[in-house]
Amino acid sequence: MKSFARILSLLKPYMPLVVLAAVFNMLTVIFSIGSVGALIPILNLIFDTPGTELSNAAGWKLALAELVESYKAQHGATKTLQATVVITFCIFILKNISRYAALFTLAPVRNGVVAYLKQQLHDKWIALSLRKHSDLKKGDMLTRATADLNEIEWSMLKGMEGFVRDPLMIIGTLVLLFTMSPKLTLLAIAIIPISGGLIATVGRSLKKSAKKAQEELGQNTSALEEVLTNLPIIKAFVAEEAMSKRYEQSLSAWTAHMVSVFRKRDLSSPIAEVLGVSVLLVVLYLGGMEVIAGRSLTGGELIAFVVLFYQLIPAFKNVTNALYDIQKGNASAARVFEVLDMEEAKNGSIAPKDSQWQEDIKFSGVQFSYDEHPIINQLELIIPAGKTTALVGPSGSGKTTLLHLLAGFAHPQEGAISLGNLNLQDAELKAYRRNLGWVPQQPLLFNTSFAGNVSLGSTPDLTKVGEALEAAYCSEFAGDWAEGKPIGEGGSTLSGGQRQRLSIARAFYADPKLLLLDEATAALDNESEARVQQALEGLMRDRTTVVVAHRLSTIKNADQIAYIEEGRVVELGTHAELIEKGGKYAALVNLGDLNAE
Repeated sequence: MKSFARILSLLKPYMPLVVLAAVFNMLTVIFSIGSVGALIPILNLIFDTPGTELSNAAGWKLALAELVESYKAQHGATKTLQATVVITFCIFILKNISRYAALFTLAPVRNGVVAYLKQQLHDKWIALSLRKHSDLKKGDMLTRATADLNEIEWSMLKGMEGFVRDPLMIIGTLVLLFTMSPKLTLLAIAIIPISGGLIATVGRSLKKSAKKAQEELGQNTSALEEVLTNLPIIKAFVAEEAMSKRYEQSLSAWTAHMVSVFRKRDLSSPIAEVLGVSVLLVVLYLGGMEVIAGRSLTGGELIAFVVLFYQLIPAFKNVTNALYDIQKGNASAARVFEVLDMEEAKNGSIAPKDSQWQEDIKFSGVQFSYDEHPIINQLELIIPAGKTTALVGPSGSGKTTLLHLLAGFAHPQEGAISLGNLNLQDAELKAYRRNLGWVPQQPLLFNTSFAGNVSLGSTPDLTKVGEALEAAYCSEFAGDWAEGKPIGEGGSTLSGGQRQRLSIARAFYADPKLLLLDEATAALDNESEARVQQALEGLMRDRTTVVVAHRLSTIKNADQIAYIEEGRVVELGTHAELIEKGGKYAALVNLGDLNAE
């Protein structure tokens, strides 16, 4: 129950509200019990129950009986009955007012805890390394942020409400019952360990089933997310039926676990009710024998005892349900805290100085692997400050990985990358990345305005936004961009070339000291590329730039070209030098593997 304890710790900022809700719950219990308890001597005296004996009664019954007797003597039985009905009605009104007040008070607590966890999950995902993200399934992560948090709110937090109110009801009712008949009350209490054992057994099984159900829901959401993302290719290859069967299998597994959860969850009420009614019938029989024999109970007291005891049944059922809800919510909480406990991306504490950005970037014996599969292998490379370095090589040789290392998305397992005398592992990542511009192969855009996309991460400077859009040749399709019209999810209202040019405009806006281009012009047609290439040349001039490209026009003007193979630099030089050398780069050019446009 560690997850449950952690959820409880999140209630600390809301303790005044929690305490206030507990007070309202206590009032609810007092009014609920008092409305029934007050009827005991009233029923006896109004209807002149034979054998009423108050000399040995509890003090509260004696005082109330004297008050009722006095009122009856002055106003008669009818007026006493009318007054009793009005008082009882008022008590029930007060009971329900206090009950609603408790729920009203706890509403911001429940929603506040869930909102806090949502924010924590969001911030944790941002803080995780890209390598860690590659191990996670988006659908499962989305399930944890939606279904699991909903489960925490509706099961665990709601269950805790009942876990506070109903035990008070049980304790208060039992105390009152003891004052009426200790013998019958002890008999009623005997049901608790029996039902408790059954409930605990089913509860442990429920927690396991609930956890499996939430895991399957994550798999199900992942499958659905993949379908929505890859819909064009599914249609193109007529894979609708195969995807439907795949989703059906995932859905069937989730349904089976949920059926098990509901069956175990729904078993709690019948267990509690059958046991409760069994004891109630025994109480009726034994209590009736006491009344008939004229011993410890009167008819009025037996009626009140039965009514009070019947209140215990839903209270016990609510506690049982609360225990099940907490167990069920505990499984979801464990999945949420599993993410929150993940190790974040490593971050240094040293902000790069402006003078260090004027120095070369050096790769020294850099080794990097994905799941023990080497990608970068003892790589040595110097990236001159203020110059353009092009990375060329076969697919899978590690070119994009080098860009990721330069961006601080990952760190070498061996060796070092240094900016002047600063090891990038020691650099404070946010300070480092504020001087970084990155244009990925696939443009990554948000469903916000042109200005919001271009100035990502900062308040838009509209003058700079306009200049960046102009420089990246976006003005012709951006239109009245200052109006702030959203561009659609992932830039869905734009063409592929337009999305890439908007991504390039973001780099213009950032005015970075280090520019990383990963196939930045790959999605552009020849006309667009010619225009953007000219803009990129202006952006790259006198700026440290690392570019991955397959277009000769992008590569040949680089100050140096590094040919990467199996994670190593095997050739290094200018275009002319490498052509004259007649090595692997020259072969790549001569075979036409580099686009000549």
